[in-house]
Amino acid sequence: MAKIEFWTNLTAKEPRSGAQEAARLEADGWDGIAMVDSQCMFPDVWTYLTLCAQATSRVKLATGVTNSITRHPSVTASAASSLQLISGGRAVLGVGRGDSALAYIGASPMPIAQFEHHLAILQQYLRGEDVPMDVASSLVPGARIGFDNLAIGTGPGGSRIKWLSDFDMPKVPLEAFATGPKAIEAAARTADSVILGLAAEPNRIGWGIDIAKKAAAAHDRMPDALKIGAYVCVVPHSDVTVARRLAAATVATMARFSVMNRRVIGPATDCQTEVMLKLAEVYNMNTHGKGGAQIDVLNADFIDQFGIVGPVEHCIRRIRKLGELGVDRLMLFLPLSNDPEIETSYRLLAREVLPAAREAGS
Repeated sequence: MAKIEFWTNLTAKEPRSGAQEAARLEADGWDGIAMVDSQCMFPDVWTYLTLCAQATSRVKLATGVTNSITRHPSVTASAASSLQLISGGRAVLGVGRGDSALAYIGASPMPIAQFEHHLAILQQYLRGEDVPMDVASSLVPGARIGFDNLAIGTGPGGSRIKWLSDFDMPKVPLEAFATGPKAIEAAARTADSVILGLAAEPNRIGWGIDIAKKAAAAHDRMPDALKIGAYVCVVPHSDVTVARRLAAATVATMARFSVMNRRVIGPATDCQTEVMLKLAEVYNMNTHGKGGAQIDVLNADFIDQFGIVGPVEHCIRRIRKLGELGVDRLMLFLPLSNDPEIETSYRLLAREVLPAAREAGS
C-alpha cells in the first residue's frame, strides 16, 4: 500500500479556539487539516486558516471546501495564495460545487460544466497567468462590463494576480471535491487532486477512483500522477452503539452528497438506496452536520457501511482496506458535536487508530 496522507477537519466555530485546535492536531501527527467555508454557519474561512497558520509550523491547511459562486475566482485564488505565503507553502485550495454556503442564501450547487470552467480559471489565477478580461468580467454578477464608467485612460489587458510575481513560492495545489461521475471526471481533467465524497463504502470509493483515473487518461494526464483522496467519517469507541450515535449526523451529511438530485449516484444495494432516497426527502439543512430528521432514517447497518465506527481494531482494518484501493489521502472527518464522548473517541483516533493506520500506509 502506497504512503497515504491522513487529514482531519477543524470543528471549533470560534476562530481563536480553532487556532488552538490546529496546534493540537499538528501535535497529534495529522498531515493536514481542513476548514469548511460556509459563511452563514462558520466564521470566514480565510481569517480562520490564517490564525491556524500562525499557530502551526508543519501541518497543511485547506479549505474543506469553498465554492466558486460566493467569491470570484480571482478573490479565492488571491486568498489561497496569501495563505500560502503566510504559512510557508502549506496552503491547499479545496473547491466544490457548493452546498450549505449556497443553501443559506437560497441557491443550489453549480452546474457541472460551469464547475469545470471555474476550476480551469482558478488554475490560471493560481499560476499567475492572464485570464481574458471578457471571461473574468462574465463572472461578476450585476457588474457593468467594460471601462466606460471608470475614470481610466488605459485599462489592464487581462486579469491576473499581479502580486504573485513578487514572491518565490510554489503554486497552491487545487483539489476538487466530487461525488457524481461527471463531477469526478471534471475534477480529474482540471484539478491537481480529486477528493471523493462517497463516504466510507469501499465499492463506492473504488468506483470513484476508476472514474477519475479513466478521465485523467482520456485527457492525456498520467492517471498515476493524479492525486485522489476520500472523506470518511471515523469514530472509534469501545461501545459501537455510542460510536454510531456520534457518527450518525456526519454519515447522513456525507451520504446525502450521493443523492443530491433525489436519485442515487454510484453503486448501492437496495437497502442503501432506500435509506438514501429517504434521506434526500427529509434532510433538514437547519440541523446540517448536527442531526435532526436525517439521522432518524439511518439504521445501524447503513452507519456501519457508510461510516467507520466501533472498536479501534475494527477501525484500523477498515482504513487499511480503503488504503488498498489506491487513495493518496484519507480525510478522517470528525463529527461536529458537543457530545462528551467525542473527546474519548478522538483520543482513540489520534493515539491508537492514526499511528496504526500510518504504519500500514507507510
